[in-house]
Amino acid sequence: MKTAVPQRLTFARGFTLTEMAVVLVIVALLITGLVIPFSAQQEIRSRQETERALADIREALMGYAASHAASDLKPYLPCPDTDDDGLENRSATPGPCTSQEGRIPWVDLGLGRRDAWNNRFRYRVTAAFSNSAVGFTLASAGTLTVCADSACAATIASNVPAVVLSHGANGAGAFNMSGGTNPAPAGADELENTDNDDTLVGRTPDAGFDDVVTWVPHAVLVNRMITTGKLP
Repeated sequence: MKTAVPQRLTFARGFTLTEMAVVLVIVALLITGLVIPFSAQQEIRSRQETERALADIREALMGYAASHAASDLKPYLPCPDTDDDGLENRSATPGPCTSQEGRIPWVDLGLGRRDAWNNRFRYRVTAAFSNSAVGFTLASAGTLTVCADSACAATIASNVPAVVLSHGANGAGAFNMSGGTNPAPAGADELENTDNDDTLVGRTPDAGFDDVVTWVPHAVLVNRMITTGKLP
């Protein structure tokens, strides 16, 4: 009996250690499996935060137009901020914009200046909608086009007065918080959103495109101005 008991205890101890080892392996696998989902969840939260900020900017732009009158008493949108002070820049006051593309004039709009990845929002506006000497009318047409890719094989929105975008998690081509510009993107679709022309890309994100894009639709802007009594 004295020799049997230690044998049983040894067996019990061995089984417990093996069981513990299995549990530790399972826990390690679970932790490893959670790393990617947690990262993905964080990315989703950052994107959602940026989408909300862009929606606020879009509303603020229309609110700006409703509360500002050009010299001819017609509404107008703000110009981009080109010198990184948060204020719009014009070549004359009243008059046209210094540039049709730049940073969002966050001070003028009373909003935050950066996306969830700590880069500035890019803003492009149609000249006919941003002249503080001659405002826009029901007949004014937007010159911006939002496409599904850089070749613009499919048009998502046309006749667009203004577009606002974040350069996403990779920040490629974005205006950064230091006042400079991040290195240019490698992909043609993201590059299209940095080349200072009237064609922009806005589509579902994938491995080669993570920009977050919104715009002020022509019909929505005009209807807002009619509702607030700024047009016709």
